[in-house]
Amino acid sequence: MRLLFDALTPKQARIASLLRLEGGLDLAITCREYYHVKDMLDRYAVEYRCIGKYGETPYEKLVEGLRRQLELAELVKGLDGVLSFPSPDAVRVAFGLGKKSVVLNDTPHAYHANSLTIPLSEYLIAPAAIPEDAWRPYCPKRVATFDGLFEYMWVSRHRPNIETVRGLGLEPGRYVVFRPEEAKAAYYRWNNAELRRKLVDLVRELGYTVVNVPRYDDQIIEGAINLTKAVDHLDLAYYAAAVITGGMTMATEAALLGTPALSYFPETLYVDTYLKDKGAPLHRCRDVDGCAAELKRALDEGRKPAVRLEDPIKLIVDIAYAVF
Repeated sequence: MRLLFDALTPKQARIASLLRLEGGLDLAITCREYYHVKDMLDRYAVEYRCIGKYGETPYEKLVEGLRRQLELAELVKGLDGVLSFPSPDAVRVAFGLGKKSVVLNDTPHAYHANSLTIPLSEYLIAPAAIPEDAWRPYCPKRVATFDGLFEYMWVSRHRPNIETVRGLGLEPGRYVVFRPEEAKAAYYRWNNAELRRKLVDLVRELGYTVVNVPRYDDQIIEGAINLTKAVDHLDLAYYAAAVITGGMTMATEAALLGTPALSYFPETLYVDTYLKDKGAPLHRCRDVDGCAAELKRALDEGRKPAVRLEDPIKLIVDIAYAVF
């Protein structure tokens, strides 16, 4: 059994790598040109093939996706199916070739990608923290859940290395990691640029160094340490005073490690309540005043013990063998 895993983000690159290295699955891993994805795959030293690039506008997303599908078709025709996070390109190709797909997912709000993948897949594998009703608009055939989060796959295996932060000239506890919002994703309909700038100013006013992990060239922050090539983000998060993100992955990673995490993604997510119930230091805010108060509260509270959850690797591997 040989499957395609189309890794479109650094998070997905980690999942693909661990399913191959820890789960023992035979995966043909692909990616696209997007900040930190190839860097992350290189860190795990797995073979991969980078096909196409990320489209920023709706037109570019369509055209670049069609170009990728042509190349993916040549690859997938010799494989047994697709196991991946929602990749419209990979799932469309598998469907057209009469092959099955299994989708991993924790973002029911990603309407466009979910609509193009979940209905065509045999299985949806998701955290139990997300109720099945949240997936109902996408008509999944079968849903399998686990009592954990995908991020736990790598957070639970992490052993902190202080040399990562020392190599950047950073002092543990004296910097804040910043990850801007996924502003050009199809589902992202908000403009948080001003909130982002004011949060950065606040971090500096509080006396912390800003370490920025941008998603796009226009998210570079003047005067900050901008990481356009990936280092181990878990080391950064572990030794940071706090992690601030406009998305969720790096906030989840930090909270699982016990580092105070603040997300200014404009909607409440099911994962929020789940992590807080587990005792993880996750904070959420939506405006400047609220974010300022939450950040100061998070910094005052400091670190908490790491959280223990269910590792989903076995479930994913078992379903892969059952389906393919």
